[in-house]
Amino acid sequence: MKINLCHPETKINKYWVLTNMISFAPYTLSFFSVINCARYYLTKNDFFNAFRNGVPIVYYTCMVLNYVVLIKNRLGLRNLIEWTKSDYSKACGMDKRRKKIIEGYAATGKKVTIFWGYLLIISVSLFVAKSIFLTIYHSRRNGELRLAPFYDMHYPFNISELRVYNRWAYGGTYFLETYFTAMSALLFFCSIPLGTIFMLHACGQLELVKIQFENIFENDNVDENLNSIVQNLQYIYGFARKINECFTSMYEVTLKQSVLLLPFTSFAMIQSIKRGEITVEFAGILIQSMITCSIPCYYGDLLLQKGEDLRFAAYDCGWERVHKPSARKTLLIIMTRATRPVAIESIFSTISLDTLTDLYSQAYTIFNLLLQCGV
Repeated sequence: MKINLCHPETKINKYWVLTNMISFAPYTLSFFSVINCARYYLTKNDFFNAFRNGVPIVYYTCMVLNYVVLIKNRLGLRNLIEWTKSDYSKACGMDKRRKKIIEGYAATGKKVTIFWGYLLIISVSLFVAKSIFLTIYHSRRNGELRLAPFYDMHYPFNISELRVYNRWAYGGTYFLETYFTAMSALLFFCSIPLGTIFMLHACGQLELVKIQFENIFENDNVDENLNSIVQNLQYIYGFARKINECFTSMYEVTLKQSVLLLPFTSFAMIQSIKRGEITVEFAGILIQSMITCSIPCYYGDLLLQKGEDLRFAAYDCGWERVHKPSARKTLLIIMTRATRPVAIESIFSTISLDTLTDLYSQAYTIFNLLLQCGV
């Protein structure tokens, strides 16, 4: 986030505007080149290459929208980061059981982020490896230097033909294509994993509250403990509400991105295999797209489950064995509020496994339509 100048601590000033103009200029230039390429293939009724070039178009659109959301919600993100750091500092004074819960969810968030990082590096490396392999293969086969591009696309003014032999034309287009891919990866990495980290932290906080219900009616200070639970739950609900304020639009963009990328990449792979071409790079994009939508939905569903477990823990805390009207009223309020799920929302749906199923169904429908167009 600091590299992309979208961290909440980054100052918005003239330097920030100038730096973004410089960094987004080649990124946007590549985007318009891809649009021109897709338009060219559509005029030729070459739907395979047209939809194949729809992949970078989708990436640019979604990554820029995510960047705008990060900048717009800087204050909310700052609060989430500060609250999370404060909770980690409080964990130092907890007992081993509670500390282990906090450390476990923090470690899971770290593992998920590292996994996403490796996946992005591998996806970008596949493009580089393919261009190097094809350059060596075609050069040896033809007995002269034949430069393979980073990404196969059409350029105006005969640049596509010229870059096969001209090193300057090849270097310029290779730089733009590489920069576009690297920029998309950086924007992805500073936006998508962030919400998952906060989801996992909320799951850990719900686990801590669940522990508070254990044997709560066997103590003398029941009302004080229940009031403490109410305060902790108010904090968690506020934390989840802040996540929704910051990531609702971003997750809607992410879901729509996956709905388009999954059929586009699958269609490109199948059609390229029919043509006898190598498309190993699209396999990386396909796997990345599946994981991009699956991980947030999985942990969003986990957060829903932790909220349900908390409600069950409140009901099973042994209230029926002790006659304390005030405590029962407080417990009733807790259980009533717990019927509303602790959920992360996109604009039109809840981030859960059910939403993931609907997403795959929509992607499969689009994929079938693409197959009909490609026949």
